[in-house]
Amino acid sequence: MNKILKTNGFTLIELIIVVAIIALLASAGFVAINPGKRSGDANNAKRWSDVTAIADAYSAYLVDNAGTAPTSTTAGVTYSITSSTGGTTFAVCENATGNPTTTTALVNLEGLVAGGYIGAIPLDPTYTGTDGYNTGYYFYRETGGKLVIGSCESYNSTNIELVR
Repeated sequence: MNKILKTNGFTLIELIIVVAIIALLASAGFVAINPGKRSGDANNAKRWSDVTAIADAYSAYLVDNAGTAPTSTTAGVTYSITSSTGGTTFAVCENATGNPTTTTALVNLEGLVAGGYIGAIPLDPTYTGTDGYNTGYYFYRETGGKLVIGSCESYNSTNIELVR
C-alpha cells in the first residue's frame, strides 16, 4: 500500500509568496496614504485660513474705523507681519510681484487683536523662529489701494496670497 505523507506547516515557497504579497500591499498603501503630502496639504490649508483671517480682520477694522488703518504703512513696501513690537531684519519670501526680498519693515497688527477683530495674530504652522516677532506672513499695500497678504512658506510651491 501506498502511504500518504502528511506534513504540518507551509512550504518555503508558500511563505515567500505570502510575504511578497504583504510587502506589495504595504508599499502600495504607503504610497497611497503619503503622510508627507497630507501634512504639507494640511499646513497649506492652515496658511490659507490664517491669510484669510488676517485680511478679514483688517478689512473689518477699516470699515468700522472710517477707512483708518490699525497701523501706518507705505504703499509699495513689503512688510513682515509681526506679533509684537521690536525686532530686526526679517526674510520675506516674496513680495506682490513674486520677487524674493528681505525687509526690515514690520507691520504690527496687534490693533486687530485689541479691537476684537481677530483672536491672535497667527503664526505659520512650520515657523520655528524664537524671536517672537516674525509670523511667517507678509503684508503689502499697492499704490491703488489693493491689499495683499500672503504666506512666506508653502508646500509644493503653492502661492498662498490673498489680494483684496
